Amino acid sequence: DYEGGLETGYAKAVEAVIEAVARNQESGVRSQESEVRSRKSGVEDSTGSLDSGLLSRDCKINVLVGSHLSPADFTDLREMIESFGLKPVILPDLSALDGSRQGFSAIASGGTKTGEIETMGDSGVTIAIGLSMEGPARVLKERFGNEYRVFESVSGLRDMDTFMETLSAISGRRMPQRYERQRRVLIDGMRDAHFYFGGKGVCTALEPDLSVQLSRVLGEMGAEVDLSVVPSRAASIDGIYAKDVLVGDFFSIDGEFDLLISNSHAEDTAKRLGVPLYQMGFPVYKVLGNNSRVTIGYRGTLMMINEMANSLL
Repeated sequence: DYEGGLETGYAKAVEAVIEAVARNQESGVRSQESEVRSRKSGVEDSTGSLDSGLLSRDCKINVLVGSHLSPADFTDLREMIESFGLKPVILPDLSALDGSRQGFSAIASGGTKTGEIETMGDSGVTIAIGLSMEGPARVLKERFGNEYRVFESVSGLRDMDTFMETLSAISGRRMPQRYERQRRVLIDGMRDAHFYFGGKGVCTALEPDLSVQLSRVLGEMGAEVDLSVVPSRAASIDGIYAKDVLVGDFFSIDGEFDLLISNSHAEDTAKRLGVPLYQMGFPVYKVLGNNSRVTIGYRGTLMMINEMANSLL
């Protein structure tokens, strides 16, 4: 609360978890029994029934995910990666926040297990989603030698093509047919919706990683992000496709726009500007089913495009 924004604290928390695991391994805190169990688990998870012929180390990959994905996004992301025969260790895994828990509990069940986190050093490669996750990915490389690649976006046609090509290169498998179909459906939907985006001026007020991802999607649709407001400076700011980027708050927003994209707190700002508000980011409490909203992948991109287009009608 005293330095940066939500994204900053989230990234530091992920990095701290990895640092703690690394220190434990280096100092031999774990018992011999735990070490044997973790190594055994790592081999089983990496090979299983896979028939790709890859080394077990390469079958398991680390996936560090930024704060800008929804719980449903985490579920879709896992399904994408597993469809290539890979075993992802996702940190953190917020799919547990999708409302699927049973009974009453103040704490959501699920997520990434401690034992899985302890095997991340044995993975063949690390994928970081969002530039804020490069710090944690760098720690894994420095401590365990895991090579990593950062994806600034896993939405939009171009960025999803790059992501799928990377998964194909790691696994040695072609993109599954269902995603080829989803890609064709996305292209068709983009053709239909681009009439409503072309030449439109948009203002975004989001965390940096989400600002980058969304601006790239809007750019593909022919819309202009005239102003992007972020709560704090970050390395990813340079990657935002916008005419102007400001570090500020809702009171920093002024001008003429066709659409405002921000969280639920921006409702008064949208009324002041006289424009529709497309709600995303955190918090979103005035849209039912936000935790089930998919915004990544070919399918999620099309859903998001259609929702924004409907706001512009």
